[in-house]
Amino acid sequence: MPIFRRHFIFKHPLFRSMETSTGVPWRQSVYYLWWEFLRRHEGYRKTCEQGGGGRLAKLYADFGDVHAKGFKEWWSEGDRGARLFAEPAVPVTVSPLTAGDLADLPPNWDEGELMVVAVPLTFPKRFIEKKFAELLRAHHTRKRGQRLIKTSRALYLVRAQFNFHSLELALWVYDLRRAEPDLKLWEIAQRLKFTTTLTDDELAKRGGAGTAKRAVMAAVVSRKLKQATEIIEGVGNGIFPAG
Repeated sequence: MPIFRRHFIFKHPLFRSMETSTGVPWRQSVYYLWWEFLRRHEGYRKTCEQGGGGRLAKLYADFGDVHAKGFKEWWSEGDRGARLFAEPAVPVTVSPLTAGDLADLPPNWDEGELMVVAVPLTFPKRFIEKKFAELLRAHHTRKRGQRLIKTSRALYLVRAQFNFHSLELALWVYDLRRAEPDLKLWEIAQRLKFTTTLTDDELAKRGGAGTAKRAVMAAVVSRKLKQATEIIEGVGNGIFPAG
C-alpha cells in the first residue's frame, strides 16, 4: 500500500461506481464541466484543429484535444485528470519510509505540512519518545479543533466558490442559444424550465401578467448567457469558473 497518495479537493469523476466519499458520477463532477466549457472556446477549438498550434499552444500542451475523444478517454489518457487537477501526493498514515518512499516525497515537502524524522533505533526507547514529543510540540502547533487551512497546489485550481447546478445551467442556456439563435430569451427559460414559466393562457395572450413574466425570464437568461461567456473566456486562460 503506497504511503503517498494524490487527492482532489473536489470530488473526482467516477465511471463505474456511484457516489463515494471522494467521487461522484462523472457527469456530476466539476472537472467534467471544466472540460465541457473548454470545448465551447472557439480559440481553443482552432488550436485543436491545428494540432496544438496557435496562441493557446501552452494550454493545449496540458489539456490536449478535448474534441477528439469523450470525457472518460480524455480524463484517463496519460493520467491527465490527476495530473491537471489533483493535489501533490501526501502521506496517508504514520509509517516508516523505505528508500522508494524517499524518492516519492512530494515537492515542497519541507514547507510545514510534513516532517521527516530520522530515528536511530540503537538509542534507548525512552530517549526517542522524549525527543519525538519535543518535536511534536515544536512543529505540530495546531490546537485541538482548529482546522488546517490548505492552499491548493494542483496544476489547475478550481475556485472554491461555485454552485454546480448554476454552472450546469449556464452551459445548457449557452448551448440552446447557439443551437437555436432565433429563440427569444424568455423562450429559452420556458424551454429549460429553470425560472418562473408561462401558463398556457399566458402563452396564448399578449400583455397582462405574461408580459412581466417574460421580462423576468429574459433577464435571468441574459445573466446566464453572460455567466457562460465569462466562464468560456476564463477556461481559455486556465481559469475555472470565471465570472
